[in-house]
This record gives sequence, structure tokens and C-alpha cells, in this order.
Amino acid sequence: MKVKSFKSYLEKRLDKSEIAEIEQVAKVEYDILLALQQDVAGDVVNFMSDNHIGFNDLVRKLGKSPTQVSNIIKGDANLTMATIAQIYALMGKKVRIKKEAA
Repeated sequence: MKVKSFKSYLEKRLDKSEIAEIEQVAKVEYDILLALQQDVAGDVVNFMSDNHIGFNDLVRKLGKSPTQVSNIIKGDANLTMATIAQIYALMGKKVRIKKEAA
């Protein structure tokens, strides 16, 4: 059996309600990830502005590559919990994840 796309594979293996449920869960996960990335990015940009820290200074302080720091600032980085902790420690902030219904 040749599979032309993942979507056609799913359609052959799952019914429409199962596919819709998977798509809904994926959308919720994506929205949560995007919100987290934007929160971190906003906090980093504000920290840089408030403390007169330039891009290259932030690269040095975090010990990350310029590409990684650029992605953090743009809200595009897929951050580990350890990196999030490192970023907030540098900013002198504690961080907690607030949970609410999606």
C-alpha cells in the first residue's frame, strides 16, 4: 500500500471524529507553545530594554549562539525547561507555569 501523504494515511486508518480529535489536540498544543514562546520573548525584550543590554551582551551572558538568542527574541525558539530557567535566572525572576482550562 502506497501512502501519498500522512493525511491520506490517517483517513485510511481513522474515522473522521478521531482525526478531528487529533487535530484539535494538536491545535491546543500549538497555541500553548506559541503563548509560552511569546511570553518568554516579551520578557527577554523588556529585560534587555530596561537594563540596556544589547544583543551581543545577551548572547554572551546566556552562552547561546546568536541564532538561538535571535530565535528566543523572535518567539521562535523551542526552549527546554533548563533554558527557560537559565533565562529567568539571568533576569533575576522566578517563573511559574499557570494552568487554566484551554
